[in-house]
Amino acid sequence: MFRGKAYCEANLYFYKDNEWVDRDISRKIEHLLSYQTNTIDIVDVRLMVNQYDDKHKQNFIQLAIFAEVLVPYHAHITHLNDYRINACRLLRKAYPKAGAIMAHSIDTYTPLRWKGFQDKPLRS
Repeated sequence: MFRGKAYCEANLYFYKDNEWVDRDISRKIEHLLSYQTNTIDIVDVRLMVNQYDDKHKQNFIQLAIFAEVLVPYHAHITHLNDYRINACRLLRKAYPKAGAIMAHSIDTYTPLRWKGFQDKPLRS
């Protein structure tokens, strides 16, 4: 059972020896947009930065991903901000090397939602 759906943002950094061309950036964005699990759905990806990093001596891009994250119901949680934190944790599990992750908002379900994005019920 899912308590709500949080809207989260995460920053991802990708490094490359050569310069990032538009085709490579488009492929990376398309790949990220196709990511979906039962609890995470990437809805938007934006290019934030495309430049050279003097410290690592490589070119990098910074992409901001925006995701909808279904948060499982927990009987002991009473405050909605705790569900927002759990949504960030779920997104962190999917992208462990992401930079800052932030939950902007959460929509709650009453009654609780039984199925995830892939139409599968939550397994406890």
